[in-house]
Amino acid sequence: MSKKKQNSTEQGHEVALDAYDIFFAKFKITKAEFFKFGLDNTIYAPKGRAEKYWKELKQRIKNNEAVHIRKYGMKPHGNKLFIEFYKNVFGNENVQIDIPGNIEPGRIFPDMTGYSRVENSRHKLIKNYQISHIFGKTKNVYAFTAPWNMAYTPKVIDPFTGNETYGDWAKEYRVKFQKNTYSRFKSLIEDYNEIITNPTLRKRIEMHLEKIYDRSRSPKVDIQEQRSVDKWIKAVREELTPISV
Repeated sequence: MSKKKQNSTEQGHEVALDAYDIFFAKFKITKAEFFKFGLDNTIYAPKGRAEKYWKELKQRIKNNEAVHIRKYGMKPHGNKLFIEFYKNVFGNENVQIDIPGNIEPGRIFPDMTGYSRVENSRHKLIKNYQISHIFGKTKNVYAFTAPWNMAYTPKVIDPFTGNETYGDWAKEYRVKFQKNTYSRFKSLIEDYNEIITNPTLRKRIEMHLEKIYDRSRSPKVDIQEQRSVDKWIKAVREELTPISV
């Protein structure tokens, strides 16, 4: 085997060609420089405003007022199950589905931060920034519009904050991004963790999921629908979890 071939294999598998590796090497951008640029130019809600909006979100959930989650999947049935879930488990009948996926965050985040991507008299204009959900959990009513779970990130950085980009660069950046955010909003995130791990709430969640599972096993429900329900139950258990970094 030639030296070139040896260098292109690893344990018998071809080494992946990573466009990001090629780009950063071409323009001599180090990983440390790129990560520093991303973290330094991320825009968060100031701590005082974050505390205010987090308190208001918790009150709206508790008081059966309008709150939002991102839509689940491509079919409406999963969204109906989420609405039923929040009604029966959290006592909130006014959970609204954000169908496009970022309308509500885009509406409220300018007031949280003082910055907007749309020119207006109340906020400082920014361009080529994207709202990122730092910890995901967009079907979690406590997390989708939580100030500690959102940030404006430069569009060149945004792919590294979610699941759109693969490879070592993205994995390492997400870890740094989440740790930086956790440190900034530690008290708010720990408050969320305390809420979501409450034993009484966990019991209500599991009781409701068991009810949905049992209902899906009716002879009238076909196997495809049963599989969809199983997938939805798995998603709920992943969404309604504490934050750790």
